[in-house]
Amino acid sequence: MLMTVEVMSERLTKTLNQVRNDLMAGFSDADRESYLYLVNWLREAEIASHALRVGDTAPDFLLPDAHGRLVSSEQLRSEGPLVVSFYRGGWCPFCNAELRALQTVKAEFDSLQSNLVVLSAETRDLPRQLKRQLNLDLTMLADVDHGVAISYGVLFRVPEETKAHYSGQGYDFGQRHGSTEWMLPIPATFVIDQDGIIRGSFVEPDFTIRQEPSDILSNIRLLGPRIKDEPPTGE
Repeated sequence: MLMTVEVMSERLTKTLNQVRNDLMAGFSDADRESYLYLVNWLREAEIASHALRVGDTAPDFLLPDAHGRLVSSEQLRSEGPLVVSFYRGGWCPFCNAELRALQTVKAEFDSLQSNLVVLSAETRDLPRQLKRQLNLDLTMLADVDHGVAISYGVLFRVPEETKAHYSGQGYDFGQRHGSTEWMLPIPATFVIDQDGIIRGSFVEPDFTIRQEPSDILSNIRLLGPRIKDEPPTGE
């Protein structure tokens, strides 16, 4: 459903929690039942307990962006703090709300000399279409074969009940991901310092809850500027 400019502008001024309440108000009974089932299943299976924590070393990765260019996490974090955010896909309204919210504060990430990348397993032209649709200037990376989500401990196999619900809505995650398996990440955000250590971790099994961009920025500010060794001077 297309949103008018007025509705879009109103949502951009709201917190993600406020947008969440708006979106959940539009849930059908089937949507709500499926939502509660999946969240309870994730909690009972303790999927989030496998995620990397603050103090862990973040695995480096090399992934294609929306234009097919390879992006190195090692290179990005050499320039400043790196924020890695996993989202489910462009079909998820909560993910789209999060991406819009991140877009609105991109200039603040830039001013702190930090790099932000958002990852999903969607392939082909889907990331580029989403960038155009939402007017995003974010670095969107394709987590090919879910490799990075696995290494960060946020991937799970979609249970059959949830698969049936989304299939009924016309979604085929296997096709969107170029895979025969239906896998999704728990939406999660990690702040990584220049040494590759995780300094902030937000992992929430309830996919309707996302970390506010203001909290991510606060975490980055706590890292402070990195003091670099002065280069040796010649005589």
